[in-house]
Amino acid sequence: MNDDHALARVLEPLYESILDPDRLDDFNLLLGQATHSHLTGILGHDVGCGRGSVARVVGADAERLAEEMRPLDLNVDPWVSRALPALATGRIFNSEDLLPNTRMRHTDAYNAYYRQFGVEQQVAAVGHYDGANSITLSICRDDRHRLFGDAELGLFQRVVPHWVNAYAIMRRLDLLQQRVDSLETALEQAPMAMFTLSANRQLLRANAAGERLLGLGVLRRASGQLSAPGWQDVALQQLLARATLARPDGRAGDVEKLVVQAPAIGAVAITAHPLAAPLLAGEAALLVFAQPVATADPARLEHALQQLFGLTDAERRLAVALLRHADLAAAAHECGVAVSTAQTRLKVVFDKTGERSQPALVRLLGALNAVC
Repeated sequence: MNDDHALARVLEPLYESILDPDRLDDFNLLLGQATHSHLTGILGHDVGCGRGSVARVVGADAERLAEEMRPLDLNVDPWVSRALPALATGRIFNSEDLLPNTRMRHTDAYNAYYRQFGVEQQVAAVGHYDGANSITLSICRDDRHRLFGDAELGLFQRVVPHWVNAYAIMRRLDLLQQRVDSLETALEQAPMAMFTLSANRQLLRANAAGERLLGLGVLRRASGQLSAPGWQDVALQQLLARATLARPDGRAGDVEKLVVQAPAIGAVAITAHPLAAPLLAGEAALLVFAQPVATADPARLEHALQQLFGLTDAERRLAVALLRHADLAAAAHECGVAVSTAQTRLKVVFDKTGERSQPALVRLLGALNAVC
C-alpha cells in the first residue's frame, strides 16, 4: 500500500467523525494499522492539575486505561513534563526525543503506568491546546527494539494537520450545538410568547408561552400560518409581510410592531424581527414576540415612570391610560385631552423613555408594570 493510499484510508473515517464521533474508533484502528502501533488513543490533559482523561482508545480497555491514569500527576511524568514548555496546537512530540526509552524504563512513571500497557515509545500530536487543557492523538509501540521508523513517522506527520483541522471543526460544532441547546432552553422557558416563521410566513415553532396564546385563541394557526382573530389579521399579515420584505440595499426588512386587541386577555403587543436570510427553504426568517399587556396598577406604575424616566403627571397619566387601552384615542379620552394633545405628549414620552413607537412603548410599560 503506497503512502497516499494509506493516508486517504486513514483520513476517511477522521473526517466522517466530524458528524459521527463513533468513526473516531475506526480512525484510531486504521491509524494503528498503518503505523504498526499496538495502541492508539485520543487523550485529554488538564495542565493545571495534571490530570488526564481518555476520549478514545484502540488496543487497550478504555475503562482500565482511565482507572490507571486517574491517580497520576501527568505534570511530573518525564515525557509529559519535558513536552509542557513547548505545548502548542499542531505540535508533535516523540518520546524518544523527550527521554529515550532506555532511561524512561527506570522511572517511577514508567513502572506505575506505561509498563501496564506495554508502551515503549509514544508519539503524540496536539490537536488543541488553549493554555489550560490539551487534547492529543497518540500512537504507541510495545517493542523497545523496534521503534517507529521514518515511513511510519512520516505518515503520522501527514495525518496531523488533518487531525488538527478535524478536531477544530468538531469543537466548533460542539460549541455551536451547546449554544443552540442553551437558546432552545431559554426560548422555551421565556415568559414572553415567541414564534419563528419562515420567509413565506409559515409558523415553524412556538415556545410554551406562545402555545398558551394559541390555546386561548389570542393568536391562531391558520393554514400553517400565524394569524390574528377577525379583522385584525389583515394588519398582522401586513406587518409580517413588511418584516420579510428585503430593502433596496439588499438588507432584511425593518423591525415591525403592532398592538392587537384580544377578547380573552386584552391588548397584545406584537413585534416581528427579521433574521438573516435563510439558506434553505423552510428555515426561520422571522422571530415574532407577543406580549400581553398587563392590567395597570396606576399608582405604582406612575411612581416608577417618575423615578426612572422623569415623566410629568400628565405624561404619566397618558402612559398608564395607553397601557390600559393600547389605543391613543381611547387614552386621550380617558385623560380628558384632545388626540392632538396626546400625540404631543406621546412624543415627549418617546424621548424620555427612548422608545420610538407606540407598540414598543406599550411593551415597555407592560414589562415595567409586571415588575411593579
